[in-house]
Amino acid sequence: MGSAVLESVEVAAEAYRVYSAPILVSGGIGHSTQYLDDAVRRRGLDLATGRPESHVFRDLLLRYGVPAKEVSVEDQSTNCGENAEFTRRIISTPQTLLLIQDPTMQRRTHACFERSFADLPGTTLLSQAPLIPWIGDQVSAGPDTPEIWTLDRFCSLILGEIHRLSPDVYGPQGRNFIDHIDVPGEVLAAYNRLVAAYPASGRHP
Repeated sequence: MGSAVLESVEVAAEAYRVYSAPILVSGGIGHSTQYLDDAVRRRGLDLATGRPESHVFRDLLLRYGVPAKEVSVEDQSTNCGENAEFTRRIISTPQTLLLIQDPTMQRRTHACFERSFADLPGTTLLSQAPLIPWIGDQVSAGPDTPEIWTLDRFCSLILGEIHRLSPDVYGPQGRNFIDHIDVPGEVLAAYNRLVAAYPASGRHP
């Protein structure tokens, strides 16, 4: 899926090299597309911006040596649910899908794909976050790697994700975008501590 996390391209390209698996990149122009464009500029990449996220990722995958014929795009989706829904329209036979997404959204993405592919028995869904965020003055893939998020942006993202996973928000008792997810007690406790420490950071639907 398209996002501001360019490390996803490296992971997808490596998966292609190891497994020779074709790649489908899902992502149109949405509320976070500007963050992808900013990431491209920060890294000095010579790529046109203002385009569907999947087009930017496709161009990067080609630079990593993935053949053009092995990269397809879905460029109409504007959110996580549509990533899954529109991908399901393209994939009509059961197969194994490796989902690579912004790590802050990985759990919700998996849940959305479970919902969208529930009518295709035999489908196996695997998730691979492209990195474990390194947190310092900024948030990145490591201490000597380019910034992915500011600390405030990262807090906003993770607080918004835990909120969305609640049964009465995006779950069955709320907007019913995803099936019920059991969020571990220690995660909820950490969420409550962060909400208290960063009351302005919560992103709510």
